[in-house]
Amino acid sequence: MTQNLSLQVTQDAALPGEAGALQPRLKTWFYAALALLLVARLALMALGPLADTTEARYGELARQTVVHGYWLMPHMDAQTPFFAKPPLSTWSSAVAMELLGVNEFAARLPALLFSSLAAWICYAWAGAHGVRQRWLVLPVLAATPIFFVSAGAVMTDAVQMLVVGGAQYFAWLAMQEKSRRARLAFWAFIGLGALAKGLATWALIGMPILAWAMLPGRRLAELWELWDWRGVLLALLLFVPWYAAAEHAYPGFLSYFIVGEHFSRFLVPGWTGDRYGFAHRQPWGAIWVFWLGGVLPWIVLFATRLTAVLRLRRATPLEAYLWCATLVPLLFFTFSRNIIGTYTLTAVPAFAVLAAGWLDRMEAAALRKAGMALAGFALLVLLAVPFILSRQEMSSERALLRAAAQAAPGAPLQYLAKPAFSSAFYGDTLIQPAAPGAPMPASGLVVVDNEKVAAIRGRVLFHGAHRTLLEVTP
Repeated sequence: MTQNLSLQVTQDAALPGEAGALQPRLKTWFYAALALLLVARLALMALGPLADTTEARYGELARQTVVHGYWLMPHMDAQTPFFAKPPLSTWSSAVAMELLGVNEFAARLPALLFSSLAAWICYAWAGAHGVRQRWLVLPVLAATPIFFVSAGAVMTDAVQMLVVGGAQYFAWLAMQEKSRRARLAFWAFIGLGALAKGLATWALIGMPILAWAMLPGRRLAELWELWDWRGVLLALLLFVPWYAAAEHAYPGFLSYFIVGEHFSRFLVPGWTGDRYGFAHRQPWGAIWVFWLGGVLPWIVLFATRLTAVLRLRRATPLEAYLWCATLVPLLFFTFSRNIIGTYTLTAVPAFAVLAAGWLDRMEAAALRKAGMALAGFALLVLLAVPFILSRQEMSSERALLRAAAQAAPGAPLQYLAKPAFSSAFYGDTLIQPAAPGAPMPASGLVVVDNEKVAAIRGRVLFHGAHRTLLEVTP
């Protein structure tokens, strides 16, 4: 094996001080943590309102799909097709709403299912990594804040995490086991990736694989094990029909989605071409701050193990592959300023497999402390549920719409403020936005921004964090 290289790939994964198996009595702490976090996650899914802007926006896209039949292209309203993301996530929430009704839990359920499938892939991956107690990936994932949040939120990130993690797992099997089934599964995930987030998903799948193949001791020729014309055909059959139909029905969709959403969004700071929101201008390197917060309980473990592997310059091929899947997305976004915290999510599955392996090899005393600390963290999360719900209510108009329904069931709401996405989700046809410069209504229910309440004569029915509901009488 080549010496004096930045990373030597060896067959011996063990690092000093990693002996010790997980004793049965220690499992209780991890099981308790997992149970507490699951209860907290389900409670937030069922009880929390869809908060503006992200959750309410994607929830409203799904509701519009169910109510008005926008199955080809998601719509924000009758006049506004949503070109920013492919429809896989919206379709899944819409199907859940068809089955369970239009409500918050139904909108969020697909994210939990996608995250559970990602956890299953991590479980299988841990076995390939030699983790004896493979179930350790479950509490690791559940206690990772960014995974916990995304596993019950109406966003596109959970399905992208599943697609990226699944593609990388089956790519590994295809390259190592020369398995046709693994190749076909890899290409199936490639096809689904185009329906999840498009070219960005392909980049997040491919860059870590290519980085691993270029490490010293690896051969780029191994990438040819991924080629399968049947797999390519399968991928094309999964996504090309929708893209063709979408461009035919909505000319200009491909130009906006491919150029704007995939290049301008990341390369142009403060990009002003966003039709549906605004660009997120962050300082360079902000992705690492998001990562620190996103994997907070494990950040010390991450830092110490990364330091160790860089210092010792050795890792098994699979360990090196997992490190590439963890670090490459973060390095990719280091020099992008238009990012948000969920961009770290695709690094989480591989990191969870690594973390499970580290926990599996811990000494009993250290592992006991880790389990107890994790259970304590999970208890704090559960106790924080009421506070989290109150913060969600402050970012949603559900309570305002409920107050209006109690005061005057079925009465229209005249919005003198710009309706939020949650306004549409909870108010539907009752919302009547006022035209710019329109006079004050002579009577009825009126919604205004809080800073304008003093200028309006009316009875306050609800006063929220941002909006106030007034009853105006002649």
